[in-house]
Amino acid sequence: MGHAMADGGAPKKLVEVRGLKMYFPIHAGLLRRKVGDVKAVDDVSFDIYEGETLGLVGESGCGKSTCGRAILRLYDPTAGEIRIGGAEIAHADAETLRKMRPAMQMVFQDPQASLNPRMTVAAIIGEPLDEHTTLTKAEKNARVYELMDQVGLNRTFANRYPHAFSGGQRQRIGIARALALNPKFIVCDEPIAALDVSIQAQVVNLLEELQDRLGLTYLFISHDLSMVRHIADRVAVMYLGRIAELGPRDGLFETPLHPYTEALLSAVPEADPDAETTRQRIILKGDVPSPANPPKGCNFCTRCPKVMDICKSVKPDLIEVQPGRHVACHLYNQTTTMTAGQMAASEAKKSIQQGEKR
Repeated sequence: MGHAMADGGAPKKLVEVRGLKMYFPIHAGLLRRKVGDVKAVDDVSFDIYEGETLGLVGESGCGKSTCGRAILRLYDPTAGEIRIGGAEIAHADAETLRKMRPAMQMVFQDPQASLNPRMTVAAIIGEPLDEHTTLTKAEKNARVYELMDQVGLNRTFANRYPHAFSGGQRQRIGIARALALNPKFIVCDEPIAALDVSIQAQVVNLLEELQDRLGLTYLFISHDLSMVRHIADRVAVMYLGRIAELGPRDGLFETPLHPYTEALLSAVPEADPDAETTRQRIILKGDVPSPANPPKGCNFCTRCPKVMDICKSVKPDLIEVQPGRHVACHLYNQTTTMTAGQMAASEAKKSIQQGEKR
């Protein structure tokens, strides 16, 4: 990890995402008129540097997988800009996009669903080579065997079908396919979620080894915070389609800034529950709002234990509050944050009013 900084120079941006929106229309009635949108990704911006792993975390349904797919143009974004290696792809036409495909690949969540059951391992791994290269049959076979070696698959498995493999082996096939065209950037969309716990560490270790050897850049999407802490250099926390917090892994895990990040991390089991530093468990009240009808202000205001009046009407911007630490919360916005004295006075006023009511 930390590959982006390894050469001692300034890190170079490989992926730039600005104002990314991915809305899915809602149709109703006999005429199927559009009556609204599901705002799966709503104004997301971040960068990923060459050779680093950015972890993207959040609850199920927060939009993280949709964000990853939109970045690779598996969905056509509703709005925003996406640059990979300096090339703008958000609005690229089909032919331009096809030429850029080798540089950006994806490892899918469910290895069984992402592999064609009627194709052999050799055919699956070699399919990108058929589509994007002019290799001879002998050269293609040599490349397929090389890729199988890289991901730890026995060459004698080349003519077997996906059903003959375990979940971990199928995911290795998917990784080999993603590597076939020597990509610079890979989106790992919950690549270990469908695997047994004993296999998850093996796959993550494989991804790290490949990153070191091939200089890969990852967007690692997961809801497994302990695994993200292991593999990621920086972490972005998503809630209801928006980035709540973004920063270096260690700083974010040790001193979370956003109330949602605090709650999310408090749910991670402690290795030593008797330790003095055990984090207080934060139980969030209420349900996650619908992305078809998000709150007017901060998306988290309906469940936030530190909510203020402004949170219910004004969306907070993602601002840098410490070097490399970004947070979208009015608690850190200088123009909206109350001073300690004002907060103390407000709390005192509330307690007096409650006493009067009693």
